[in-house]
Amino acid sequence: MEALDPEDLERYEMIDGVVYDMSPSPTEGHQRVTTAVGSLLFLALKGRCRTYVSPFDVWPTGDTKDAYVQPDVTVICDSGKITDAGCVGAPDLVVEVLSPSTAGKDRKAKLRLYQRSGVREYWIVDPVMRTVEVFRLDMNLFGPAETYALGEDEFVPVGITQGPQIALEDIFG
Repeated sequence: MEALDPEDLERYEMIDGVVYDMSPSPTEGHQRVTTAVGSLLFLALKGRCRTYVSPFDVWPTGDTKDAYVQPDVTVICDSGKITDAGCVGAPDLVVEVLSPSTAGKDRKAKLRLYQRSGVREYWIVDPVMRTVEVFRLDMNLFGPAETYALGEDEFVPVGITQGPQIALEDIFG
């Protein structure tokens, strides 16, 4: 397989030196869930943190020559990490909405990158299974995922700050 050249791509991510093409564009269902999660987090964390929906550039290690990603939703509570170009440093919360073409990358390469970079909380949202897997950083490692499922659970707690919860019905309804 030939290596991808970022110069030839309109949208891409780079993790561990591997360039990932981000085309084609996400489906309507993916965008609907991404918009819902982004809007709900924006409202829940307004005044405490900033919430961005992709495309928003993130260099989670803090090195702009290192890993580069565009999470579906990014939450940053330290405004010192925000530049005109995007976020330089680990966001507090990152959300990836699964697509068949990106699920493997989201569950493996991105999970490792976000853990190594110090992202405090990582959500993997599955619009087909209607679940939210939540990984929380503890002593520089993500603990086992807590899985919240529509029909079984009512809310997903936002662990980066006390109090807010996101209703699963509002994400998937």
